[in-house]
Amino acid sequence: MRPLAPLEEGTVALAQQAGETDPPPEQYGLRKGNVHMEMWASDIQLANLAVKVGGGPFYLTLLAGLEPGGHDDARFSFGLGLGGHIVVSHRFWVDLDVTGGAVQPVQKPLEGDGGNVLGQARVMVGFQILPRLAVFAGPTYNLWFVWGQPDFATVTRMSVSESRPKADQRLQHWPGLQVGLHF
Repeated sequence: MRPLAPLEEGTVALAQQAGETDPPPEQYGLRKGNVHMEMWASDIQLANLAVKVGGGPFYLTLLAGLEPGGHDDARFSFGLGLGGHIVVSHRFWVDLDVTGGAVQPVQKPLEGDGGNVLGQARVMVGFQILPRLAVFAGPTYNLWFVWGQPDFATVTRMSVSESRPKADQRLQHWPGLQVGLHF
């Protein structure tokens, strides 16, 4: 019978890994099975929050945002997205994702004679400051489709290109920007 040396070595290696407090530098950022949070500001919403659930190089993101304003201008958004995480070096990473969601007025949400869908393609370049803290910034490309009676004329501070596929529909698209923190 052969001795169980490989199993014992593996057990020791697992015990050593379990006792480590910080992950190796190449594992900073999103890791398989981990949940991360992001807070950012963008041209669409002043305050945004996302929860990213990692699965190796891929992640699912749930996001929400809030744009404070006057009585009729305040709005919030919510959405869902899929993306990929690329580790460029010890401290730099890139996230690429696409998201879809909606923008609603804070006063009387989900009411009215219309609806909207906000789609985004996002690129986030991150710099890892600490093992659990990074800053990121990057461009977005946004598409906002509105039908019926819209609650807002636009949802961005940027200049938009607009078309009207039908009399009661609007399609706006524009490049945007976001800057934030990744935990």
